[in-house]
Formats: sequence, structure tokens, C-alpha cells
Amino acid sequence: SQDTCECWFKGFKSDDFDVKDKERPGQPKKFEDQQLQALFDEDACQTQKQLAQTISDGLQAMGKILKEGKWVPHQLNKRQMENQKVISKTLLQQHERKSFLHQIVTGNEKWIYSENPKCTKSWVDPGQPQHRPQRPNRFRKKTMLCVWWDQEGVVFYELPKPGETNNTECYRQQIINLNHALIVKQPECPRRHGKVILLHDDEPLHTSKPVKDMLKDLAWKILTHLPYSADLAPSDYHLFQHLKMYEEVENWVSEWFASKKEKFYWDGIQTLPERWGKCVASDGHYFE
Repeated sequence: SQDTCECWFKGFKSDDFDVKDKERPGQPKKFEDQQLQALFDEDACQTQKQLAQTISDGLQAMGKILKEGKWVPHQLNKRQMENQKVISKTLLQQHERKSFLHQIVTGNEKWIYSENPKCTKSWVDPGQPQHRPQRPNRFRKKTMLCVWWDQEGVVFYELPKPGETNNTECYRQQIINLNHALIVKQPECPRRHGKVILLHDDEPLHTSKPVKDMLKDLAWKILTHLPYSADLAPSDYHLFQHLKMYEEVENWVSEWFASKKEKFYWDGIQTLPERWGKCVASDGHYFE
């Protein structure tokens, strides 16, 4: 490389014509894990897999469990945590008096990328360069999925065309389309269940006056949902967690929704009381 040549050139000017790397001083490596050393002393021929299993068994014997870390949308302050706890406790009490889960229709938006490259590790010989996977293209093709569903399945979904902006007017029209879909797919719903209870987040386009007026005309109730409450949003903690990425988004989304049995959607809504209880028990903190 140019840096190496410049280093050699500097040495040559000082009458140093040795082009080999000099030994670098540094702290010698020390092995300080006595328990791991004891495993080696017991059987030096154990594989990494065997050693890992021994360590895993030891952690389980200590009562430890493995949990995957997840990103949280926001670091909650004390006031927000108290609000989460109070609202969850109130909803849980209302549910215990008279269940309303069958009336809930919930919805959200999610970006679906047509490619989902992963960075993988690889084993190489000493001196060989490491494998460098191609960096994800942040301008890669993506599609926004807007979906509304209840405990019986997907009621209505939409994939806006490229370039379309999901603004207030767009969301208002989506609510109108959702209402039509409810009438067509579940004509007995109003007589059997009563008013629709809509569970969506507090994005500005969801809480704008035109949308509020539309929901008032439809006589729909709004289920209280505070900001940064992904743990209490069925689309976030259930539906989207199972949603994988595919290139043929439009065709695949329809097939994927249809492939799920009714119990899948039923489970997503019916776990809400359990999660309200967890929110109360954790004093409003994120609980997973």
C-alpha cells in the first residue's frame, strides 16, 4: 500500500533497509478465567461447542435465562412510566368487568424492504482478509404496508403506490375503506359486538381533526394508547414480529395474511390484558 511504501521510504533515508514488520511491544496475553482453565485441565480435547454447552448448563443451574435484547423506541421518563401504569391498570379493570377485546380493531404501518442482507461471520486462515459483505443500500426498494386487523383476522390492508404520501387525507380515506371492509366482511359485527373500538397510535395524522371528525361520524371509540407504547400495540408485539421480508411484496403479503389461522389473530388481541398486567407490574417500564 502507499502507507507501507512511505514507511519504507522513510526508513531507507535513515539507512534502514529492513522491510519486515518490527515486533510491537504490548501487554502479554493473560488467561485469568480459572473456571474455564479448569475445564481445559479436565479435558483439553473438548470442542468449542462442548465448552459452550458446559457454560450454558452452568448458567441455567444458576437460574439464568437467555433473552434477546431489543431496541426500545424511547427512554421513558418517570411521568411517562406512571401514565403507562395508570392507563394499563384502568384498561385491565375495564376488561375484567366486561371484556371488550372482541370489539378492538387495531392497525399500524410498517416499511417492508425488498432485500434484507445480513452480515455473517466467516472463518479464514491467518493472514487472509476477512469476508466483507456488501453494505445494505439505504436507498433500496421498500414498500409501506398499512394494515388493520382484529381477533378474527385481517380486515383491510393497503400498499400505497411509490411516491404516495401517507398524509391526513390519505389516512382519512383508509378509515373509510376500513369501515366498508368491516361492513362487507363482518355485517353482523355491529349487532353482535356493539361499537368498534379502534386501537392506533398517536401519530399526528391519526389525531388530526379530519380523522377525529370521521371517527366521530362512525361512532367508533378510541382505545387509549400512549406514546412509545410498542409493548401494548398488537401490531408491533405480535403481527409484525412474525412478518418476514419478501421481494414479491404485494402477492406475498396477501398470501401470508391468508395462511394464518384465526387463532393467530385471536392470540394477538387476547394477550392485551396480560400485557397491561405486565405494564402495571413493571411500574410502567418496558417489560420486554
